[in-house]
Amino acid sequence: MISRHVIYEALVDVFELSPVAICISTAEHVSRYIMANPAYLALIGRRWEEIDGKPMYLDTVRALDDPQRLRRIEALDTIGLFQLEEVDLRHASGRIVPTLISTQRRTIEGQKFDIEIIIDNSERKAFERRILEAAYTDVVTGLPNRAAFDHRLRSILDQRAEGDGISLAYIDLNGFKTVNDRFGHAAGDAVLRTLADRLRRHAGSRHLVARIGGDEFAKITTFSQDDIPTLEAMQAFADALCAAIEAEGHRLSIGAAIGVAVTRQQIDSDTLLGRADTLMYAAKATGGRVAVALDWIGDA
Repeated sequence: MISRHVIYEALVDVFELSPVAICISTAEHVSRYIMANPAYLALIGRRWEEIDGKPMYLDTVRALDDPQRLRRIEALDTIGLFQLEEVDLRHASGRIVPTLISTQRRTIEGQKFDIEIIIDNSERKAFERRILEAAYTDVVTGLPNRAAFDHRLRSILDQRAEGDGISLAYIDLNGFKTVNDRFGHAAGDAVLRTLADRLRRHAGSRHLVARIGGDEFAKITTFSQDDIPTLEAMQAFADALCAAIEAEGHRLSIGAAIGVAVTRQQIDSDTLLGRADTLMYAAKATGGRVAVALDWIGDA
């Protein structure tokens, strides 16, 4: 029969040698470190002497009164455990370490303490970000795609500051199909990438540009009283966007019909986009190679 002492020594070795981070802490609202294995110390980039007896929350990102943290504490107080909860730790370097934490509360000889197993979740989170970026990014231009545009437009409309206006420019290219048919898709893709680069250079912190269709782009801008969009400014933007492009050994000319809907009103995304789309067709109806139609929804 193996003695308890031998089993204890074996468990200490498991604790020390485990590649999975493990720590033991006091069972209280502001829990403090009792023990931490080398894997945990490596995960947060610290030596044991730095954290011995100190509050664990110092190595987490969220505040003491964060609802998720309070929910985990309640679970320990009521059912004695929680499993695979997402918790962001803060590495000594300052970077954020996403983790999954499972905690079991134990009482031994009248003393309560919490045993925590911490799994580094960085690779999974990075993979999820890559998947999300791919889902929201246009492959040819690297710009946000239609799904990203729709999501961001709704968010901007919901979150814009009081007094801020918003303009939506709907950009439909003229002559792009001719480029594709005459010079091939490689030339067409080069044109799209050039236009995307020009849009990026024009975009500031209050702009979002996206490719929302085969030959369609959009630009969302929030503005204050000092930088209200004007037809003249949008025409200058359109002329710069549609300057001649060198692609696949050819000098190519692309035009655009741009409809710009501007408002300070509370408005939903469908209404704003619908108005910009109508204005784009009005610009296209002029027959100009580069044409802009701008109008306000409500008072300027």
